[in-house]
Amino acid sequence: MLNKRNKKINSERPLRVWFWSLVFIFIFCLFSYGYCVRGAILSVVNRQNIESQLSSLNSKVLSLESEYIKAKNKITLEKAYSMGFVSVTEQKFVTRDVRTQSLSLVTSGL
Repeated sequence: MLNKRNKKINSERPLRVWFWSLVFIFIFCLFSYGYCVRGAILSVVNRQNIESQLSSLNSKVLSLESEYIKAKNKITLEKAYSMGFVSVTEQKFVTRDVRTQSLSLVTSGL
């Protein structure tokens, strides 16, 4: 009777090993799948955050561009001259007289 019991225990032992091995492999696969899904979700969330930041920056650029164009159109010649900007027709050029090797200030006038 003791011999039958030992045979039964010995025959069940490999089944238990296989069963628990399969359980651990299943748990490992489940955790690996969860980790991959978590990574994919974080990737999508990060991409959405970056896209929202880009859209807000694009809107800021567009608003600054429109402000620049408005400010550029409001500048008159008097304001430009007072700020140090001079139109092309009012620029002064320095010319060198070849014969005397002296510098003279020439103003192009219209």
